[in-house]
Amino acid sequence: MTHLKSTFCVALFSISLPATAANQPIMEGAFLLSTLTICLLVVALILTMRSLAIKSHKLKQFRTSFSDLLSETSGVIAVLDKNLVLRNGSGTLKRLLKADDSATISAPLNLYADPDGKTLLDNDIKLALRTNGKWQGEAWLLNERQREAFELSIHSVQPDNVRNTTYLMYGQNISELRKENQLQLQQQTRDSLTLLPNNKVFDELLKMVLQSCDAHYPSAAVIFIHLTPSYDNKHNEAKLQQQLPEIAAKLQQVLPRKLLLARYKTDGFVVLVPPHLCNHNSSIYLNQLAHKILAGINQPGSDDSKAIEVFAHLGISISPNDGIDAESLLNSAEKAAYKASQQGQNNLCFADSGSQEQAPDYLAMETELYRSAAQGEFELYYQPKFSISSNRIIGYEALLRWPSPRRGMLPPPTFMPLVEETGLIISLDRLVFRKACQQVKYWQQTGLMRGRLALNISNQQFEQADFLRFMQNTLQDAEVSASLFELELPETIFTQPTVWLRERMHSLDKMGFRLILDNFGEGVSSLTQLRQHPLHGVKLSPTLTKYIEQQEQQRNICATLIRLANYLTLDVTATNIETEMQAYLLHVMGCDNQQGHRFSKAVPADEIGQLLLKENNLLNNTNLASG
Repeated sequence: MTHLKSTFCVALFSISLPATAANQPIMEGAFLLSTLTICLLVVALILTMRSLAIKSHKLKQFRTSFSDLLSETSGVIAVLDKNLVLRNGSGTLKRLLKADDSATISAPLNLYADPDGKTLLDNDIKLALRTNGKWQGEAWLLNERQREAFELSIHSVQPDNVRNTTYLMYGQNISELRKENQLQLQQQTRDSLTLLPNNKVFDELLKMVLQSCDAHYPSAAVIFIHLTPSYDNKHNEAKLQQQLPEIAAKLQQVLPRKLLLARYKTDGFVVLVPPHLCNHNSSIYLNQLAHKILAGINQPGSDDSKAIEVFAHLGISISPNDGIDAESLLNSAEKAAYKASQQGQNNLCFADSGSQEQAPDYLAMETELYRSAAQGEFELYYQPKFSISSNRIIGYEALLRWPSPRRGMLPPPTFMPLVEETGLIISLDRLVFRKACQQVKYWQQTGLMRGRLALNISNQQFEQADFLRFMQNTLQDAEVSASLFELELPETIFTQPTVWLRERMHSLDKMGFRLILDNFGEGVSSLTQLRQHPLHGVKLSPTLTKYIEQQEQQRNICATLIRLANYLTLDVTATNIETEMQAYLLHVMGCDNQQGHRFSKAVPADEIGQLLLKENNLLNNTNLASG
């Protein structure tokens, strides 16, 4: 540096030689000033180069530290571009994405809201980043082998206006934490051995179910299942505990999914039967269900060589007779199970003595039903439909009766739950249609036919693959027309695929049947369903018309439904009419077609002629009086 200064000074001196002696002080001052400036510039250059060297060293250290952080951290760190494409990331993230462990990578970072990878979060994240400059939340990162949940934060980083916006993402894996939380929740609500709901969950659900009971569905039921080993000792009790998961699996197989099964005690399960399954003849259904449970528990297991014989004792309680709250209903069921254990192994007992008297009759009734169905011993009764405006019979409804050899003539509510559960409903529906065709043919020949004959079609029969062919063949064999029949269809048919359902209903319509939606207003049929299917009429649910005399709300509902049906050009029929006031109110609302005991009960076919004669005499007397 001294050599550089000397050379530079000599050069300046040589340049200033031509100057006069008078200018020498000025020249010397300039020379000194120039020398000082150059020295300052050199010092500044040296300082700048040193500063750059220090910054370069720090940057190298930062990059090394950042690389170490990316490779060693258990969390996820990533640098993303504006399209959420990964530019660099931690080793954990790279391994999850199967990316090469290089300093920079370029791969799309797909974040999902669910572990199945169905809902992509990219658009939501981009919107939040554009709006707020950050996004926080839970997201799933997936690959072919695993799926991991992360709690993530993404922030925008924009160093200057020249370079594009980048995003910094960081977060932690919370998959294990989620598993622990789920395990804790499961321990609070599930039995750890059988994985069934525990007694706390059952108690709460039973309370809710009992609170939901109303005038239409007033009852719920509890089945208490008490298990005991064939030989009562500590060894067998331990064996019983080991068999409980397999017993629980057997119960789940035999019980319908709409019932709640829970483990309630060390050696017991409970079943909750909801109100819509506890109708007026629920004892038949519960009886059958109890026998299914007993049979299911005793069916062969996967490893009978190590299993011990287990006895089951069932107690059944029904609200509100056996208890108005959850605690009393459960106590009644448990006491009934104890009584069942005293009566013998693998037994059942109802808490109510009246229901218990019917319990042993279940198997006998089922046997009788099969025999009667095979021999065609069921009979049809016919209830007339009346037009209020004309006071005339405008049609009939065929209603099934069972002339049981032991019990006498039984109406459908006493045996239909058993018929539906055993699958006899399909063969009985077909028996009814064959008998109805023969009856209609006879009425046509004798002049007793009025309007159409209505038939109830079960959902099971409607779903049969050969249903249309059976209906057509039966009509041809009897030589009657489909236009003489109305098919009353349950709302449950709307659970079928729409295209299939529409095609089937159009086929029935083309054959000539009139299609009526039964129990309208009770289920879930919508305006769209009424419009898109070829329905000709609706039949109001009896639960709507039962209280129209006493309840203004029921009157308003009935009037609204009738107006809706009339707007859709659907005929409306009201059933179960018991009083003259019910008939009058419905007539004022616009419902002219009615049936019920107010007009006539269901009668055998040979009494129809007397009804028509009575009707003619009444009309003749009315005409004479008016004349």
